[in-house]
Amino acid sequence: MAGRKKQEGDSPNWGGRRENSGRPKKEYIENVKEILSEHIDQGMVIEKLGELINKGDYRAIDLFMKYVHGTPKQSVDVKMDGKQDINFTLSNLINFKEDE
Repeated sequence: MAGRKKQEGDSPNWGGRRENSGRPKKEYIENVKEILSEHIDQGMVIEKLGELINKGDYRAIDLFMKYVHGTPKQSVDVKMDGKQDINFTLSNLINFKEDE
């Protein structure tokens, strides 16, 4: 998708880098983590998570499992029954104008 060209009346800051745009800076994220850690009792959070897990809350269980045990590896089972033709050339996949 092509962007539009600068036109008369556009802001002088049109295009390029702008303040407060894009991904937050690492320092900002670290500051937010620090503030949250200071004001939220982690013991209370763990207790609440335990309560939700005991009630069978799937999202709480999923969160716990992902943070404690990690996300399971996903695998793809590729089986060939011998009937597939795996010998091909690029011309079998693409039609060029002169071939039509």
